[in-house]
Amino acid sequence: MKAPSIGRILQLALLGTCVLLAFIAALGVGALYDARQKYEDRLAQAYELEAAASRVLAAGVIEEAALQARGTADARRRAALTFDAQATAALALAEGDTQSRQLVRERIEAQERARASAELLRRTNGRRGEQELTDSLVEARAFSARIAQRQQVRRAAARDQATGDTREALLIVSIAGGLAVLAVAGLVGTLVAGMRRPLDDLLGATRRLSSGELDRRVSPAGPRELRDLGTAFNTMADELHAAHGRIEEERHKLAVTVESLGDALVACDPEGVVTTANPRAAELVPELAPGVKVNARESPLPPAGDALVGEVLTEHGGRTLAVTAAPLGAPGEGTVWTIRDISERARLERLKSEFVATASHELRSPLTSIKGFAELLSRTEALDVRQREFVDVIVLSTNRLVDLVNDLLEVARAEAGKIELHRRPVEVREQVEEIATLMRPRLESKGQTLELDVPSGLPRAFADPARLRQILTNLVTNAHLYTDEGGTLSVRARGDGSWVALAVTDTGRGMTAGEQEHAFDRFYRGDDQGPGGRPAGTGLGLAIVRSLVDLHEGEVEVESEPGKGSTFTVRLPREPSVGEEAAPRLAIRGKRVLVVDDQPEITELIAAQLEPYGVTSVEVHSGAEALQRLNGGGFDAVTLDLFMPGMNGFAVLREIRSHPNLRATPVVVVSVLSGREALAGEWTVSKPIDAEELGDALGGAVLAGRTRVIVVGRAALRERLEPTLDRVGVVHEWATSAAAAARTCRNERFEVALVDAGMRSPQAALAALDLRGRRLGRRVVLFSVGDDAPGIANLTPDPVPLEEAATAVLDTLSGQAPGSLERDD
Repeated sequence: MKAPSIGRILQLALLGTCVLLAFIAALGVGALYDARQKYEDRLAQAYELEAAASRVLAAGVIEEAALQARGTADARRRAALTFDAQATAALALAEGDTQSRQLVRERIEAQERARASAELLRRTNGRRGEQELTDSLVEARAFSARIAQRQQVRRAAARDQATGDTREALLIVSIAGGLAVLAVAGLVGTLVAGMRRPLDDLLGATRRLSSGELDRRVSPAGPRELRDLGTAFNTMADELHAAHGRIEEERHKLAVTVESLGDALVACDPEGVVTTANPRAAELVPELAPGVKVNARESPLPPAGDALVGEVLTEHGGRTLAVTAAPLGAPGEGTVWTIRDISERARLERLKSEFVATASHELRSPLTSIKGFAELLSRTEALDVRQREFVDVIVLSTNRLVDLVNDLLEVARAEAGKIELHRRPVEVREQVEEIATLMRPRLESKGQTLELDVPSGLPRAFADPARLRQILTNLVTNAHLYTDEGGTLSVRARGDGSWVALAVTDTGRGMTAGEQEHAFDRFYRGDDQGPGGRPAGTGLGLAIVRSLVDLHEGEVEVESEPGKGSTFTVRLPREPSVGEEAAPRLAIRGKRVLVVDDQPEITELIAAQLEPYGVTSVEVHSGAEALQRLNGGGFDAVTLDLFMPGMNGFAVLREIRSHPNLRATPVVVVSVLSGREALAGEWTVSKPIDAEELGDALGGAVLAGRTRVIVVGRAALRERLEPTLDRVGVVHEWATSAAAAARTCRNERFEVALVDAGMRSPQAALAALDLRGRRLGRRVVLFSVGDDAPGIANLTPDPVPLEEAATAVLDTLSGQAPGSLERDD
């Protein structure tokens, strides 16, 4: 039989309690009503009998008067009838009380004796019976009084009886109610006891289950809900036991997997202390044993912020390591580091890049011969029509192969990180018009129209002019290849906040959403066919565009729709302006430059052109003398002529780039020759020399790829100070602690340190600095916000205000050092 539910049991218990209490209440009310009714009946009988006794007394008095007055017989008869009627009524009312009935009878008998005495008195004519009559009448009145007294006694007895009956009824009701309450309490107690035991079992089993005793079970008992709860608990325990088994199995598998991983895994707590590390970590990074901080000085890991963003490559112990980091659970609970040895992959990448570059270089010579002789052959008159078609195919294929080789070389340079940007302010309009002039013959061959929309007041872009032309050429070429004959191409340029935006639009076939996702992938060419079924380029042009735009720290995007053409938009940084001078020219203020040219008038010209920028020029006229001076140190940059007697500029450049102490020296080649492969990656200025171009090139060479200033300060000041440093062209790195400054100084070479005097421990930051820049005068500039740290640690001079920090850095780099400390490190 199915156990009843708790609700059903409570319903039945409440219903039974209500019925029982109602029955007890009915009994009590009935008993009280009966006692009251009996009391009222007795009281009414007593009052009626007392009234009847009074009437009997009155009738007796009337008859007594008739008897004593010796009235007529008729009067006596009527008085006797009246008395008898009242006496009969009184006798009937006294039926319920024996004593009252006896008194009424005795009253009737006394009245009859009085009548007999009166008759005797009449017969003897007053001689006998008078005394008997008097005695009888007195006795009769006495009986009437006794009847009245009896009724008073009866009423008192009725009251006493009613009081007793009421008390008895109340007592019965109280006893019955108490018994009912006890019964209900017993029922509830039984119910609670029936539920408590299984609940106690469930509670105990739950506690044991939570403590790890997964084999605990309960026996379902009690009401239906508790039975169902017990069954559900057992089911849950079974599933939990099974899940725990699976988790343990997976944990074991995971532990074995982590132990056997080829990658190093290092877990840290929120304070950066290593908690666990797998065996591979002991091989790759033995310094990171449990208990060691990952940001310690000897730690090979990069800053956590960089590793959390993406993969960071670092060299350690002769290996190339790829390091990534991820939060361990919720933010603030720790970090897990993944360290992968990619030395072999890096080696293969280098081999691939070297192979591509070498193969491309080796292909150039035979391609030059093929192209040259094919073009010569095409101009020969001895060829018939069929042969000329064959030669045209050879020339066309050779041109495509040359383009492919050139693109492969660019890709190889980009992958090897060998593309250097010579950024300076560039007039975008001039570059666009130059590309339009060069591309117009190709566009006219297909009847295509090129529209230009470049306003004259457009801001200058801060870019490498040659690379900007390459970007535009690739975009226009791509539009040309994928646009049918008679189509329209347009180049539009606009200022866009801190950017200069260039958009190349075509009316070609357009691209689907899937094609747009792969548009910048290498060797991707959509459907591999241009208009008319002709091959559409090498598939490297847009990939090169993206690489060059990324190097410029710009943006590139595409918008396209099938059948409606495409628009490629490139955004490049606009020229930074400080007063009337550009940032690159400010960067060479106060620099010491070695001017190398075999013609004295040229060196004098260059020195004169650099003098307005505050440059100190030292002129030499041979390669050997140049190297001798450079080995003596103290130069920030070199201008170099290529064609000199004896040791020419190429030899000097090779010596500079191979010397460990000189290889980072900025070099600007000033020559009539430019674009040679031997000059790849070098800054060049063509003769005749333009003073502004020379200043931009020299400043760009000084800034390119070189971090000269390290800022050690509070992160809250970064937003206030960095824009000022950027405006004046100070390329810098920011560190927020002494440990971060020490780690950064190990990886970079700095000339000047800008230290926040309001840091928690600026002395520690000063002690951590390792300024290993090339300049001899290495300095530290202290800055402060208001009066937060004047004359810190008794250092003099006092810190400069934050607003003057950038100017102080420029003065320090130029040899004037307000607010700076000399360092002997």
